[in-house]
Amino acid sequence: MTTGRKRRLGLRLGLLACLAAAAGPSLSATPLGEAVEFYKQKRYVDAIAHLEPLAAVAAPDPSACYYLGMSIFRAGGHDNLDRSKEWLGKASRLAPENEAYLAEYAGVCLLMADRDNSFSLALEGRDAMTRAIAANPGDLEAAEGLMRFYAKAPWPLGDPDKALQLAAEIAKRDPKRGAAAYTSISEQFEKSGRNELALAALKAAHSLPKDPPH
Repeated sequence: MTTGRKRRLGLRLGLLACLAAAAGPSLSATPLGEAVEFYKQKRYVDAIAHLEPLAAVAAPDPSACYYLGMSIFRAGGHDNLDRSKEWLGKASRLAPENEAYLAEYAGVCLLMADRDNSFSLALEGRDAMTRAIAANPGDLEAAEGLMRFYAKAPWPLGDPDKALQLAAEIAKRDPKRGAAAYTSISEQFEKSGRNELALAALKAAHSLPKDPPH
């Protein structure tokens, strides 16, 4: 599971910077911008206090729901996973094309599935993470999360072949990270008594170049 991701903002240079005061308040001066700044500063309680009224309106900005969910998750405490899931799920529904929202939502679902031993939450998290990776195959953190899920989960949710396939995709993009991915699932396979799979994953890890090509 990943941590919070930054949304890209357009650059404001030259004349626009000179005219900023005349053009109106910057993002950081808006209520949402101020709340995001609290989140970036890890002032999660302050972020929550600013984000709750923004997310509670009839048609909220998806990013307000996302940052509220992430602030609740980071703040920890009683029922933080349940509350975080609610807002991250809403952000994902409001902006279904945003893979970052989907990936974070999926990660919280999988954490709750482990906590509650819930088949439905595991399925929900797996499917959301699959959609996130389909939207952005370069999201290696999401790929690693889904890989570990497939390696660890019992049948019918788990799938060692898919875990190995994801490790291979990670290795194509980043051999060093791929070696770590193979090693991780090798250890998981060994713990569950699947020694042949563990050996295959370990061999794949050792076959990868130790240093990236120059």
